[in-house]
Amino acid sequence: MSDFDVAYDKNADVLYISTKLTGPSYRSEGENGIVWSHQIADGRLVSMTVMDFNAQWQNRLALLTEQLNEQLHSPSPVGPTGRAQATN
Repeated sequence: MSDFDVAYDKNADVLYISTKLTGPSYRSEGENGIVWSHQIADGRLVSMTVMDFNAQWQNRLALLTEQLNEQLHSPSPVGPTGRAQATN
């Protein structure tokens, strides 16, 4: 998948990256303030929200890109508690 919508909120210092996928999803917070949203049905990545983007990631974009790439290629069909958490 290579089609993304990207938005940056300068006031909140938050980067939003979303795919074109829709449907019920669950969210989980990963390391360093990244919130991942995956489809419940098959675990494919729907979006990621990067908190404190400039403060934490501006000088580590390669690592952020690597984490995004890992999520795109590693579906997680259930949430961290072992059950899906619907966000709609």
